[in-house]
Amino acid sequence: MLLPKEEYIINRWVNIQGTNVLLLSFTVEEDKSCLWVMHKDEEIYVDHANDEPSNEFNDDLWEYRPKTNREKFLRAIEQSKRYKHINIREMEIQGHTVNFDTSSGGALNERNIKAWMQLQHFAEKGLISSDWDEVDVENIFITRYEQVEGQAPLSIDNEKELSITLHIDKDFKQIPIQTSFKLRFGRQNKGTKVIYYDPVLGRENYVFIDEIYSYDVYEDTLKKIEQIEDIQTREELLKNYEKALESVCPRDKYLAVIKYETADDIQFSFMMKDYLEAEPVYNNSSSSIAFVCKSDEIGINGNRVRECVMQPIDKNFNGELEIELFSRYVQLPEETVYVNKDCCNSSL
Repeated sequence: MLLPKEEYIINRWVNIQGTNVLLLSFTVEEDKSCLWVMHKDEEIYVDHANDEPSNEFNDDLWEYRPKTNREKFLRAIEQSKRYKHINIREMEIQGHTVNFDTSSGGALNERNIKAWMQLQHFAEKGLISSDWDEVDVENIFITRYEQVEGQAPLSIDNEKELSITLHIDKDFKQIPIQTSFKLRFGRQNKGTKVIYYDPVLGRENYVFIDEIYSYDVYEDTLKKIEQIEDIQTREELLKNYEKALESVCPRDKYLAVIKYETADDIQFSFMMKDYLEAEPVYNNSSSSIAFVCKSDEIGINGNRVRECVMQPIDKNFNGELEIELFSRYVQLPEETVYVNKDCCNSSL
């Protein structure tokens, strides 16, 4: 149950990165201080008529199992649209600065009893207006932002104006593209491009492909770990990483990497076509590989180079690959949101 030692009511509506958000309150609890917010998720209709139950993880719960990796990733994109995460980094209130390093939340579905108790708490505080009466409860999302541990506790003067400034971190949203193409492994000629329809721009666009090469993830990762001086830390990382890497790439294969560039510096996700059409494999290990390109690295077509790790290939592979430009990323810029007494007039 939510039983704070102190609670400062905010009850202000703001728009953050295109989403209307209700700032509920700031609570001082036994071991932490928290900002509480609530918003309505986007209602997305998904036809489950042909869904099949899966008891892969829990015999007691009906779970849907996607038939292909493509379906799994597309569903994840749809879920990300619905369950929006807003990264509130910092709050200024009455001259105090509060930093947040952790957030958690959930929708009001039948499994999330904690969220129902939180909703009851804020309803009893008079913060749930009649505007919410017509909203499906499963589309109501409550998020808690926890103050950085060790930071001085907040003290608010209820007799003064509750002026608040929120600092929002940048974020990314993923947009499906699903354009297939074939290229031979290795360096590409200058001007080699893939044309695709960009739903964000509302027109055709293109991306230059510079090279497709193989990457020995085991050799590279182990070399970096061996540079760690502390023996115990090095041994623990070696044990954990080797196990995790096996879920990304078998030991007898390399990972395929695609180098690309665009005039507008868009970030893409590329995947092998046969991997997207394959049935998902579930296990208890997970790992991710990421490349960070230098800002001054320029490709053969005169633009900044980006790289995307794809799926495993044979170590001696030298043929043609069928690849899919699966999605692109849109950056939501940092925002500074000013909250004042007029913000309470916003609507769902």
